[in-house]
Amino acid sequence: MAIKKTIMTLSKCCAALSLIVASVCVANTQKTQLSITGNTHQLTTFTSPVGEEYSYQQFIDNYKIPGLSFAVIDDYKVIYTNFAGVKDTKSKQKIDQFTAFSTASIAKPVTATIAAMLAEQGKLDLDTPVSNYLKRWALPSSVFESSKNLSIRQLLSHTAGMSQGGYADFHLGDDIPTLIDVLEGKKLPRYKRPISMLFAPDTDWQYSGGGYVIVQVAIEDITGKPLQALAQKMLFDPLGMKNTTMYQNGDKQFLTNVAKVHDRQQQVIRDGIPICPQIAPSGLWSTPQDMAKFTIEYQKALAGKVTSVISTFVARTTTDIHTLKKIGGWSPGWMRFEAKGNLEWFSHGGSNTGTGGHIMSTMQGGKGIMVFMNATTEHRNPAIDAFIDSTIKKMKWARVISATAKPPKHQIEKMLGRYLSQFDQIVTITLSKSGNDLIYEDPLQNKKGVKMHYQGGGMFAVDNNPNQISVVMNPLSNKYFLVLNNVGSGLTERAMRKLEKDEQLPFEVAKHADFISTLKAYKAWKKNYPDSKLLSANAINNAGYNALGNKDYQVAITLFRVYSHLYPDDANAFDSLAEAYMLFGDTVNAIANYEQSLQLNPQNSNAQKMIHTLKKQ
Repeated sequence: MAIKKTIMTLSKCCAALSLIVASVCVANTQKTQLSITGNTHQLTTFTSPVGEEYSYQQFIDNYKIPGLSFAVIDDYKVIYTNFAGVKDTKSKQKIDQFTAFSTASIAKPVTATIAAMLAEQGKLDLDTPVSNYLKRWALPSSVFESSKNLSIRQLLSHTAGMSQGGYADFHLGDDIPTLIDVLEGKKLPRYKRPISMLFAPDTDWQYSGGGYVIVQVAIEDITGKPLQALAQKMLFDPLGMKNTTMYQNGDKQFLTNVAKVHDRQQQVIRDGIPICPQIAPSGLWSTPQDMAKFTIEYQKALAGKVTSVISTFVARTTTDIHTLKKIGGWSPGWMRFEAKGNLEWFSHGGSNTGTGGHIMSTMQGGKGIMVFMNATTEHRNPAIDAFIDSTIKKMKWARVISATAKPPKHQIEKMLGRYLSQFDQIVTITLSKSGNDLIYEDPLQNKKGVKMHYQGGGMFAVDNNPNQISVVMNPLSNKYFLVLNNVGSGLTERAMRKLEKDEQLPFEVAKHADFISTLKAYKAWKKNYPDSKLLSANAINNAGYNALGNKDYQVAITLFRVYSHLYPDDANAFDSLAEAYMLFGDTVNAIANYEQSLQLNPQNSNAQKMIHTLKKQ
């Protein structure tokens, strides 16, 4: 189920970076590339993580991707585009350079850009309470006093504390909710309650599509025009983005050349064309070439070059980092936590059911990668990650980080240890085999660990990390924390608590203990840390899926049993447990738990499908 992988999708960490293309289906390469400027022969093939060269058709065949389209930017120009595969596996119609994809959350930077343009025009203020602009709907009451001053900037940065992370897709013929229905929690498969505030604004970070829906309502109430019409007039038409729209299937303005969405068996899902009534967070359709026009305009504005649509004010407003909390960097509209190749990027990923992509452009120098694929998340994300790595390597963009000084011995000793990340993972800092270097290992970013480079002042730089790292003691708790230091913005964030030497986390207990012992560990953790995110359904579910990903089936079963015990009314708990039993080969328990999930949520089509499949075996 898509909801299981929300956090992993946001950080693109569900992509297996070590994925190796083990077998290649020989296929004829489509001669469809369009080399625009310069010598781009190095981009005509994909390089696997082990250094083997493949055509793009071979690449998508091995990653189980129906269709691919991408563009590469260098020196503020599109230098190369290519595409491979089909719009849908049923008709076998080929992807072409004008084929648009449902880009999902890549709609968010577009929405943020429009909001900033309206602010520049004096029609709104990003820091004024958003309630001042809402006419059709009012913010719900909240226990947090600061909620009265909730701003558009906070909503765009996901620091507003709003619920409703992502949304299920709709199709023609469905009972499609209005924007107000969405905010009131009506007609939504994933949510049964109105949107609400989970924490006081700017005290934490929580990805919220719902926050962008509030922005959409505010923008439409201010201007009296639908967001899709504003986007067309303010951005798409002026920038020549002819294959881009926020209009949805069924509207006369919708595009005709589109890639359809596919499931994990590479079969078209329903009619293949998802409808996103929540246009601001997820309703964009576009091509890599069009998104390149959008981000190049941004890059030129950031560089102080002449632009016609996006000003330096708008570009700076939407790319300036607003928070480092939890994710390591987010602005009002863009991801700012990516540092592939040790470059500074503004970027955004998108993931709707069976389709999505990633766009990323450098803050300086005019480099960029736009890529879309009409495949399910489990196939698409590893492919996108491998594609981006291949492109950066081929273009020789990566920058080398070096130490500027030798770290003092006491500084090394202070850094060593284990840290609890805000994604409930264990981050470790250890000594290299030679004993000369510190090695930083975050299982969601670098499974093999990377060298730390001392920059002086107690701070270390880490490859592919946008922030420098230090360790300080919190005087209130006398505990050490790993601190993120963003040099460009001056922001710092006490991100991870250093664990005591003998301290074990509940999900670690599951690796060597049975269900009863693991359940006791979770209950003890709750007693000591009642507000810990490790106790959330999402955290336990993610821990179980991490174990599944490592094929530790017994550990996964133990964790999902804890999940279902602590959250007995959560249909997803039993769906996850059933999947673990199924992969373990225990069909009886798999069916029983799918049936329990279906009883709690009769709309769980995945459970219905799996019960039918398992009973036929």
